[in-house]
Amino acid sequence: MKKLMTIGMAGVFAAGFANAQSDVVMVDQGAANDASQTKVTAEAALVSSYVWRGQVYNNDFVVQPQLTVEQYGVSLNVWGNYDLGRNVNGSNGDFSEVDFSLAYTLPLAINEMAFDVGVINYNFPSEDDTNPSVTPSTTEIYGSATVLSFKDYVIPSVTIFGDVRQADGTYVLLDLVAPYQVSDYFAVEGGVSAGYGNTSYNDYYFGNAIGVEQDAGWNDFNFYGNASYEVVENLTVSVNLTYTMLEGGSIEDAAKDIYESEKKFWGGVNVAYDF
Repeated sequence: MKKLMTIGMAGVFAAGFANAQSDVVMVDQGAANDASQTKVTAEAALVSSYVWRGQVYNNDFVVQPQLTVEQYGVSLNVWGNYDLGRNVNGSNGDFSEVDFSLAYTLPLAINEMAFDVGVINYNFPSEDDTNPSVTPSTTEIYGSATVLSFKDYVIPSVTIFGDVRQADGTYVLLDLVAPYQVSDYFAVEGGVSAGYGNTSYNDYYFGNAIGVEQDAGWNDFNFYGNASYEVVENLTVSVNLTYTMLEGGSIEDAAKDIYESEKKFWGGVNVAYDF
């Protein structure tokens, strides 16, 4: 499942190919763009692994295209994951996930903070009722707050996701990114993020499949860096490196049985074009 994207390009890979993958809802764009102007962005990423909230779904390369339309603080995103190699559920050479996201940047001006709400629908085309290992489709609603007071130096944010269909649980993502504008065309970012799941969430993703009951607690930790370059007007190329690890203990032990790895160093290249 994709991740939520924060301000800047780093979120595309780390908190978000958005969240984490990058399933990417365009968050806080209303703070940076003319809300009355329609913006359409097409993107395609080649990523060395598919990692979402510490869960490694594919150790092989994947392609993740997406399309985002924004206007008046509202953004609609369609995101997909195409497995070039076999994933944890046996899918290979096919779209294993297609997600739809709707987000809204609230028109609030409170001490240089941005607030967003939205909904993400996760769909798995390869889902088969005869194959219980395939994750069923689900839906999350979320709300986020981003502090922009020191946006030239550091941007902290917190996002709360609530699953309303399958997991019936809550996941909280804390993210801290430090952007640096090297030139008019070149920018770099580095950041860290951490995810916390309640009992229902951790049971669903790290327990039920192997009959283990998980407690609420810290889930995944990510350390990431990103560089983006505007090749020509409206065309941007980004590269990212991320190290993802789990909290340890029963969460990490369960990931060894359920997913393809309990920790991962991964990266990718993303090409984005604004129409």
